[in-house]
Amino acid sequence: MPYVNIRIAGTLSDEQRKQIAAEVTDTLERVVLKPKSSIYISFDELPRENWAVGGELLGKKE
Repeated sequence: MPYVNIRIAGTLSDEQRKQIAAEVTDTLERVVLKPKSSIYISFDELPRENWAVGGELLGKKE
């Protein structure tokens, strides 16, 4: 059973989550030869304030 966890700074729309889930599922089905029904995907949408890149927080710019 493949399990994919996608973490992103900020939020996604329902349509974006749907498209990502469909494309990741199709890729795993094709590459690892698993049925779609066995592929699980979860999304962690975290506030930008909880992410830092290069030592700088991604939160709102002041």
